[in-house]
Amino acid sequence: MSVVGLDNEYERCVEMLCSIAPSFQKVGTAGYHPGLETMSDFSDFLGNPHKGGVFVHIAGTNGKGSVAHMLASALAFSRPGSVIGLYTSPHLLDFRERIRTVSSEPDSGGRYCREIGKDEVVDFVCRCRQFIEDRRPSFFEITTAMAFDYFRRHGVDAAVIETGLGGRLDSTNIIMPELSIITSIGLDHKDILGDTISSIAYEKCGIIKPGVPVVAGYLPDEAMRVVESVAGKRGCRLYRSSDAYGGSPVVAAAAKEADLGSDCQSMNIATVFTALRVLRASEVSLHDEVFRAVTHAAHISGLRGRWERLSVSPEVICDIGHNVEALSVSMKQLVKEAGDRHIIMVYGMAGDKDVASVVELLPSGASYVLTQAEGSRAMPAADLKTLLDRSMLRRGMRQEELDSVDVPDVGRAVDIALERASDKDIVFIGGSSYVVAEAVAHFLHSSARSQ
Repeated sequence: MSVVGLDNEYERCVEMLCSIAPSFQKVGTAGYHPGLETMSDFSDFLGNPHKGGVFVHIAGTNGKGSVAHMLASALAFSRPGSVIGLYTSPHLLDFRERIRTVSSEPDSGGRYCREIGKDEVVDFVCRCRQFIEDRRPSFFEITTAMAFDYFRRHGVDAAVIETGLGGRLDSTNIIMPELSIITSIGLDHKDILGDTISSIAYEKCGIIKPGVPVVAGYLPDEAMRVVESVAGKRGCRLYRSSDAYGGSPVVAAAAKEADLGSDCQSMNIATVFTALRVLRASEVSLHDEVFRAVTHAAHISGLRGRWERLSVSPEVICDIGHNVEALSVSMKQLVKEAGDRHIIMVYGMAGDKDVASVVELLPSGASYVLTQAEGSRAMPAADLKTLLDRSMLRRGMRQEELDSVDVPDVGRAVDIALERASDKDIVFIGGSSYVVAEAVAHFLHSSARSQ
């Protein structure tokens, strides 16, 4: 098949999957199938590709994607010649970002990670089309099955698996891991996971298997008590990253050098280093290959959208953080890094988030271009503008001081923000992974047009 023919066939396969099983990120709870029955049957259909694999399983409200990418990079460099599978979600630019392998040996193009091939996606869909049409698994169930099948076919030495939602009923929870990690617990997806820290923690703890060690990140006391209880009942040894690496100079040095630049990464790095110690993969030092793998994880594993700088003049930063816990850190960091510079925000959110609480965290005195990503979950930009303006008025701003517009197209919103920005301003793009995804794609296309 020609390259053009393969590209077209790949696009048709992805479109078919999205039409048969729309993703949670696009349509919300309509795309979420709790429970493991369909996933187990799908795995049986494929010959149970997850059985016998070596896995690290990661759940959490925030940080699980960053931890997954840093850990996969670290494991690849801790075991020369090994290949580590990496399954994460959502993707930003290409569906294949969800399923990757990471190695310490770069390819001819200097890349350490390899996404699942377009031909492999097409092959999987062809092999499984009848099952997909008959059983109608969710989009996430399909991608999870595809990941396990891909990792088995490529004989990975280990795989780092990130949950989608929760843990107990998550499609990935058919695996028996070597280690379970709970990165953080916050009030997100309350309509699915429960409306208290304890209930959400219990759902996340569903990935804890009898006798399998557990690493807990920096959790609220209420959540930590749940993790301690579940781990104790299941006979699991619990390792707290705050105990193992709290205040560690190695963590501080790694956070300072990391190409994942947000202030929250020090906690994620402590969790990664704790996991490596538990797995006996490495006792990280300032000068070893594993340290460099963690500090260069975005480059090695291809992770994007975590405090990523898209431009330097003006400075443009994008970040996918979208809930109160994440934004309480990132907005403080934004104000700190901005200093005396004016902030221009390109911002859009999903309507099923705690939007009222989030807008209270957005900086006053900034200029806002409110927008919305494609998909039915997106809050209309005009509605977000109304909520934000009300918040600013409550904080003491006068009506004539409000500086916000609604532009229901992310690419156009980015263009307007850049037209308004001087070289001394700072532009921040965020609110949802889909806003960031469309913004990054727009930057790439604009760059390609200008060359």
